[in-house]
Amino acid sequence: MEEEKFRVQREQANASNPFMRHNGIRATYLDGEEARVQAQIGPDSLNAMGSVHGGLMMAAAEIACGLLVRSDGCKYVTLDSSFRFLRASTAGCIEARARLVKGGRTVSFARAQVTEPDTGRLLAEGDFTFYCLG
Repeated sequence: MEEEKFRVQREQANASNPFMRHNGIRATYLDGEEARVQAQIGPDSLNAMGSVHGGLMMAAAEIACGLLVRSDGCKYVTLDSSFRFLRASTAGCIEARARLVKGGRTVSFARAQVTEPDTGRLLAEGDFTFYCLG
């Protein structure tokens, strides 16, 4: 039953979020403790130096964290973030994995790491704070 709830939430995010579709980002995993999204890298995903744009890495991380905190059924908005870019990538896909740091009634905290799923290389990491709208 619980697995079905998370599957539905993941599919709804993929179907209803035009920003995700536009940027090639798909939710691939959700279980209430972890969320994962992957972004397929295309020509529009690259910066002027030919590597994955940092904004795409940050967006994927924020989306993974948002998917995770929303798994409780509430609506959230992002209040704050801190993000670190660690290395460049020219991979064909990146993955953001989110973990809940602390869930609360009004404010929740999540952390994400962005990697190359094929190599496991850590590209970026960040912390995100969310406010529950109810």
